[in-house]
Amino acid sequence: MNAIVKWGLGVAVLGGGGAAAWYYLSESTVGETMAFRTADVVRDHFVNKVQATGTLEPQELVDVGAQVTGEIKEFGVDLAGKRVDYGSEVKAGQLLARIDDTIVELDIKRAEASVAQAKAQILTAKANISQAEVNKKKADRDLDRAKKLGVGDALSQMDYDQYLTQAENAAASLESAQAQLANAEAQLQSANAMLESELRNRDYTRITTPVDGTIVVRQVNVGQTVVSNMSATTLFLVARDLRKMQIWASVNEADIAKVHAGQEVRYTVDALPNESFTGVVNKIRPNATMSSNVVTYIVEVDIENPDRKLLPYMSANANFIVKEVKDCLMVPDVAFEFRPSRELIDPSARKGARPEPPPALPLPGEDDAADAPAGDKPVADEQPADGERAVVWVQKGDKVAPVEVMRGESDGTRSIVTPLPGFSLEEGDKLVTGLRSVSAVAAGKGGKQGGLFGMNGPKRRQRGAGGVAPKPGQNTVERRGGPPM
Repeated sequence: MNAIVKWGLGVAVLGGGGAAAWYYLSESTVGETMAFRTADVVRDHFVNKVQATGTLEPQELVDVGAQVTGEIKEFGVDLAGKRVDYGSEVKAGQLLARIDDTIVELDIKRAEASVAQAKAQILTAKANISQAEVNKKKADRDLDRAKKLGVGDALSQMDYDQYLTQAENAAASLESAQAQLANAEAQLQSANAMLESELRNRDYTRITTPVDGTIVVRQVNVGQTVVSNMSATTLFLVARDLRKMQIWASVNEADIAKVHAGQEVRYTVDALPNESFTGVVNKIRPNATMSSNVVTYIVEVDIENPDRKLLPYMSANANFIVKEVKDCLMVPDVAFEFRPSRELIDPSARKGARPEPPPALPLPGEDDAADAPAGDKPVADEQPADGERAVVWVQKGDKVAPVEVMRGESDGTRSIVTPLPGFSLEEGDKLVTGLRSVSAVAAGKGGKQGGLFGMNGPKRRQRGAGGVAPKPGQNTVERRGGPPM
């Protein structure tokens, strides 16, 4: 008995569950219909571009440094008469800063003393030369007399040799005095060079700008000690002309082949989001950099900044214009992927259309061109040369009609299209991109809603006032509110 009861309960449960499932499935499927997903044909400007980010840089940046060691004593003044600082306008040769020149002045005095000493040595050498010349002349005369007398009773061999030795010593003394003069003259040249160097160092204590421009960076303060090492210490960075600047943009190696010198570049900066600017590619630097296994190249873009609204080191969002076509028909790329069934094709365009024929596209009139309506036959020898042949489907009520086009370049989401001869495609036409399921209720068709086993469920009774006429202002429509607040 217990087994029979258990089996009965199980059958009841399964039956109730199946009925409930049927009920809910019938609620969701009754009255469903298929509708088209569509997209509009638009007329727009097509732009194929390479996007990159970069930094605004002065076209020419001059590094002003110090070649001597010392303390910064004072700054110069700019064209406005103010102390030199960030953004100051300066002219070539204008004083930017002065370094303490006390040590340099002492070095100059030592160099001047060395010059005077070298000059004195020259005078001494010249006097020695004069004395040596006199001695040599006397020795030469004595030797001449000895030669005339000859060695004999009047002149012994020893005396003759002595005269000869004196003449040779006098000649050697003259040559030595001349060498001393040459050495003194060389020392004078060295002393003069040292003096010029120290004078030049004194000039180096005056830091001046070599070009007209704007001070972009000031790296020192008054009282700071500048130490000159193997390389000159940078004190100021001067931009020659901020009305002409550059963008240093990093372009991925996958896109660098699309970039070339003279190419138009359109860019924006974060500081002026509502304004767009243009520039021209100057050159591509051949040295690449790699970061996280990504190779990039620096592209220099020349830009104009007549109003000087753009400042150095701003971030720029650059678009390198690869190709631009104005006022062209464009359709979404997804429209080329739609393949209708034969029942969805408009009967007037059905002849010769082959739905779902991968990889070939349905080309109406291709097989039965003789049966196609007049004026709808494509002319193959008049196709545009650029692009590839394709088909899109235009909605006509609850049917679709094919339009054969030449598909051009794509920007990733939309493609340029040109209708082939014999076909028409206008701005605003609805292109079918797919199908979607729509219930009859959602579609406004009033489909029949059945309850369990095809019966309509009971209607919910409207809440009233319990048989009593409602009071003025009382709402008799049931409202489901949230929990009381």
